[in-house]
Amino acid sequence: MGTVNDVSSSSSSSSIGLDVDDGAKNASVLVGGDKIKAKVKNGDVNSSPVIDEDKNKIKPQATPVSNEDKNNILPKATIAYAVSLTSCSANFITDGAAVLKHSIRLSSYPHSKKSSYGYKMVVFVHPDALSCIEPFKKLDYEIHIKETPIEVSKIRGQFLREHVYKTGCCGEKEFLKLYSWTLVDFPIVVHLDLDSLILQPFDDLYDSMLLDGDAKALSERKLPVMHDKPVPDKIEAFFTRDYNMANLGKEYVNVQGGFLVVRPNLQYFEEFKEAIYEGDFVPSAGWKGKYGGYFGGQQIQGLCAYFFDGLHPRTAVELNRCIYNQMNDKPKKGKGNKEFCLDNKETCEDCRETDISEVKSVHFTLCQKPWICPLYILGQTLCKEFHTKWFLIREDMENQLGNKRNKNLNTVDFHNDVFRGYCKGSGGRNYEAIDINSL
Repeated sequence: MGTVNDVSSSSSSSSIGLDVDDGAKNASVLVGGDKIKAKVKNGDVNSSPVIDEDKNKIKPQATPVSNEDKNNILPKATIAYAVSLTSCSANFITDGAAVLKHSIRLSSYPHSKKSSYGYKMVVFVHPDALSCIEPFKKLDYEIHIKETPIEVSKIRGQFLREHVYKTGCCGEKEFLKLYSWTLVDFPIVVHLDLDSLILQPFDDLYDSMLLDGDAKALSERKLPVMHDKPVPDKIEAFFTRDYNMANLGKEYVNVQGGFLVVRPNLQYFEEFKEAIYEGDFVPSAGWKGKYGGYFGGQQIQGLCAYFFDGLHPRTAVELNRCIYNQMNDKPKKGKGNKEFCLDNKETCEDCRETDISEVKSVHFTLCQKPWICPLYILGQTLCKEFHTKWFLIREDMENQLGNKRNKNLNTVDFHNDVFRGYCKGSGGRNYEAIDINSL
């Protein structure tokens, strides 16, 4: 399988900041200290989709990429950023796919001066979702049409066989995410949900996985490792956990399924499949009676906990969820008259108090989706900042496409400092969707 280098990159210490004037009429996205205002001509792929030989993949035909922004220095590597499309039932798929891609572009080589890694967008598409892949074609995603990697009827464990297809976000179709481990033409694959946003490059993660010697050691010292656990010599994956989904006192907490940074590995892919086919899942307790008991436990969230805590311990790194995959979640839960840390520690960090400048990526779960124009986030400092970032990055994307949407700021008056004129009121009906024909 060939790859297409839509060269751009990610680095650890650059940031995307906000520059909004007092009247909230003009704004620029700051990338590595530079205001991005004009259309960037370097590093983009001009393409039309073509069918690959194996008929399972549509890939764009790319023109050569100019690297003059980096004095003709090539990126260290191209990272695959993947998403999965299981159906067409979700609202505003185009908006999620477009803004996520642009946020990755801004944090990637050569558009970010503090990044050394290029990027390529990939989407795994279930056949049930073929009718809504047009936005991904227009956005130059490499399209992989994939059936679910397992057949539910062949799962040997009765409970899992009878329940996995009707629980979680999307039943057994969520296992499409496992195809991330098959993209062996890329050194690293980052699988994200479409309601995610990248604010800063991930170079420290990539360097820790790919470099050797002193360079590797230096990058590892920068990693925000949860609970300061030791880093394995060879890192197979990075993830965060969703402590709010697990019961208080749970020993093996679920992996948050919307953020996976993995080293492709065909053996791991087959092991994941065999674990599913074995189907050793205990109701309310999880895989092997340990890894589950929460939303998504039968799918990726529980399966990855079983895989990296049980089958392959000390091969992956849990990252600080206040920095990566930030959801603005609370750290404690009450029991009786006392509150306890959800991670079972004596003290715990409150992600709601994290400074936005430290956040590398955002996941719009508790803060709700930008395209529903939620009013309640205006009273939550970090959620408000997340939404402001999303709308500014959307605005920057459209400006670079030649769609000067700032004019909405003169005709719409609904918290324009946050929603940038794209919301006429609260709720999805008041959101101005991205025009697919403008992409």
